[in-house]
Amino acid sequence: MSILIEGAILKGEPHSLWLEGGRIRAIRAGTDPDWGESAGTPDRVLDGRGLHAFPSLRNSHTHVAMVLFRGYGDDMPLMKWLETRIWPAEGRLTAEDVYDGARLGILEMIRSGTSFFNEMYWHRPALVRAVEDMGVRAMLGVNLIDLGDPATLEAQKDEIRELVPGGEGTGRARLALAPHSVYTVGPKELEWVGELAREHDVRIHIHLSETAGEVERCVEEHGCRPAEHLRRLGLVGPHLIAAHGQYLDEAELALLAEGGATVVTNPLANLKLATGGIFPYAAARRAGLRVCLGTDGASSNNNLDLFEEIKMVALLQKHREADATVLPADEALGLATTVPARLFGQGSGEVAEGEPADLVLVDLSGPATQPVHDPVSALVYAANGSCVRTTICDGQVLMHEGVVEVCDEDEVVARAVEVARRVTAE
Repeated sequence: MSILIEGAILKGEPHSLWLEGGRIRAIRAGTDPDWGESAGTPDRVLDGRGLHAFPSLRNSHTHVAMVLFRGYGDDMPLMKWLETRIWPAEGRLTAEDVYDGARLGILEMIRSGTSFFNEMYWHRPALVRAVEDMGVRAMLGVNLIDLGDPATLEAQKDEIRELVPGGEGTGRARLALAPHSVYTVGPKELEWVGELAREHDVRIHIHLSETAGEVERCVEEHGCRPAEHLRRLGLVGPHLIAAHGQYLDEAELALLAEGGATVVTNPLANLKLATGGIFPYAAARRAGLRVCLGTDGASSNNNLDLFEEIKMVALLQKHREADATVLPADEALGLATTVPARLFGQGSGEVAEGEPADLVLVDLSGPATQPVHDPVSALVYAANGSCVRTTICDGQVLMHEGVVEVCDEDEVVARAVEVARRVTAE
């Protein structure tokens, strides 16, 4: 499939882009450049005039099917929210329910320019099907959580044992191991996960240091803070992707950086759940720690619009450090584009020749984004997901001119709403 995008604005000037075989084959200045005799005729031509071309976004921590619980149990403390609302409702979900919820979440992400997400949730086969049907990329964790039922825990381990010999995989839906946290998975199981990750070269996706209570409990039960606990159990390394991290201290940041691990900050969800603290981004960067950005689930955000997250992380860090120069716009955008692209093996995350054809066309012509003195600044501080007009993943057009092409939107929304009403009925 070859696609010609005519006249999109790239770095402030009109360019035309030729996409073929899932990659950006060529970029030429102007709206109607000479591609040469060897170019042939594209299968599809998209009018990009007046639209800005940017890399598509990558959501490095979410629970996509939790859109089913959007607005269900708002304004509650984290653990009360989990124990009285979320976990009981999740216990009523079937695999087909998760498929319907995941499609709604992916639809929302396509509309707001996200082409990849790093996922931790139940019923992985249903998630794989949703990813493949909707045309995006994802890393889908196999969950491990101990809620006091040995049979259920063993069944989760059996699923991991069955899947992990195949490694991460090479398709749109990759495999990761997803132990929930240090407070819901015991040391023996965590150590086992670390051994499997090293043996089969797969990632580990875990919640880490999200609350002060988690840190206090870890110190009380294991005699050390959460990051050190993971290091002792053999989980800290390039495979580790730790979500949240508000309560990591400088020693832990250095420990994670030295091991080549990644932390994913999720500022909006943490603010809404009042988990306290702000992720210490400046200290993390000084330590050399890789940092990415995620939305968390829509039940605690309450949306999957990563543009809102990009703005929020930049503003929060400026506030935290009382320094307006901390986390400038281009660096903040990189937390959702170039940094995760490189982490997850999707090229540089830039709109450049030879790179994967994962990009968006954004309309900055509206009153809320004009005048455009700097396109990146306008994107980060003034735009939101509604400004996205076109989303392309792996050279496939998922949405163009605001019309999603990979599903029937009304059907996706209706099915998800029906599921949500059923599983939250009390």
